[in-house]
Amino acid sequence: MGSQVRILPGTPYKIITCVKKFYSIRLRHYKEFIPVSVAQEMLKEESKLIKYLSDNGALTFRFVKSRQRLDVYADEKYLTMGRLKHPEIFGGRKGRVGFLELYISRLIRRKLEIAKGST
Repeated sequence: MGSQVRILPGTPYKIITCVKKFYSIRLRHYKEFIPVSVAQEMLKEESKLIKYLSDNGALTFRFVKSRQRLDVYADEKYLTMGRLKHPEIFGGRKGRVGFLELYISRLIRRKLEIAKGST
């Protein structure tokens, strides 16, 4: 996982920032395919680290079509600060988390919130 160089919008062209790939997730497994826009929004909602990077404008998504994989890149400075604030990407979940696991847990949590609100 090497670093890439990109110029942030609104900055002078002399300033160079390095971005680093820190997470990737497969969007196509067997027959299901998750749209890229849905995956991006869900990752922003489910992960405090990705939300922090998005709020600071240091987040970039890249979809690799040949591998059906969504890579997440971030500015190294904000990534380091974000990892200090939020050491785990998806809270207390252990190991590698698949997209369908995130999606199912999100649906269950929403239904519980709706049920809790109606009582």
